[in-house]
Amino acid sequence: MTARSKPTLLLATSTSDSDPEDDFSSLPFPQPLPRSAFTTADFSASSYLASLHRHQTLEDLRAELRTRSKDLERELVELVNRDYADFVGLGSSLRGGEGKVNDLKLGVMGFAREIEGVKEKVVKVANEMEKDMAVKKEVARKKALARNLLTLDARLSQLESLLLLKGQQEADDHILTLDLDETSNSSLTSLPRLQKLVTSYLYLKHVLSKIPPTHPFVKAQGRRLKQARQTLSDDLSRALKECRAELKNEESGEDERKELEGRLVQILKLWSEVGETGDAVKTLKGRK
Repeated sequence: MTARSKPTLLLATSTSDSDPEDDFSSLPFPQPLPRSAFTTADFSASSYLASLHRHQTLEDLRAELRTRSKDLERELVELVNRDYADFVGLGSSLRGGEGKVNDLKLGVMGFAREIEGVKEKVVKVANEMEKDMAVKKEVARKKALARNLLTLDARLSQLESLLLLKGQQEADDHILTLDLDETSNSSLTSLPRLQKLVTSYLYLKHVLSKIPPTHPFVKAQGRRLKQARQTLSDDLSRALKECRAELKNEESGEDERKELEGRLVQILKLWSEVGETGDAVKTLKGRK
C-alpha cells in the first residue's frame, strides 16, 4: 500500500505595499512651457508668471526660459541659413530691371503732369462758374428789387385810393385788388371799410420790409407813406370816437349796446394789427 503523499504547502509571496511617502505620481510637477502661450494677442508676462509660481520655482523658470531662448535663436539661424541662397538669388534676378523702373517712373511723372493740367482746367472752370453764379444772383436780386418797387408803388396808390387821397387807379392783373363797390356808399367809419384799409396797409408794410429803407425810391415816397399812415390813423380814431359816443347814449337798447361793444372790440383789434395801440389809448382817453 502506497503511502499517500502529503499536500505541498504553497506560500504566496505577497508584495508589500509601497510607502505612500515615496509615491510622487500625484504631485503637480511643472509642465513644459508651451510655445502657444507666448503667441497670444493679449499675452501678459505678469499674468503668465502668476499662473506658474505655485508649481515651479523662479530659478527653474529662468532656466527653462533661457533654454527656450537658445532654441529660438538656433531655429532663427537655421531659417536664415536655409533661405540665404534664395535671398541672394532674388537679388541677382532683379539685375537689369533699372530700365523698366525708369520707364515706369517716367510714365508716372507724365501721368502726374496730365493730372495737374486737368486740375488747373477744373479750377479755372470752377472759378468762372462761381463768378457767373455771383452775377446771376445779383441779377436775380435786382429783378426781385424792381418787382418789389413796382408792387410798392401799386399798393401805395391803392391804399391812397381806399383812403380817398386820390382817385381810384386801375391796378395790374397780378396785384390783388379790393372790391370797393360794397362800401362806396357806406360810412367812412364802417367796419368793412376799415378792415380793407388795414389789410391794404399791412400788405404795404410787408412789401416795404423787402426793400432797403435807404433806397432812393423808398425815400422819395416818404411823404406819401406818412400821409397814408396818418389818414388811416385818423379814420380809426374817428370810428373809435363814434363807437364810444354811441355807447354813452343811454337811450340805446341792450341788443344795440352789445352790437356796439362788439364793434368796439373789432376796432381795437384793427388798431392792434396796425401796431398803433398807443393812439387807440389816447383816443379812448380823449387826447386825440
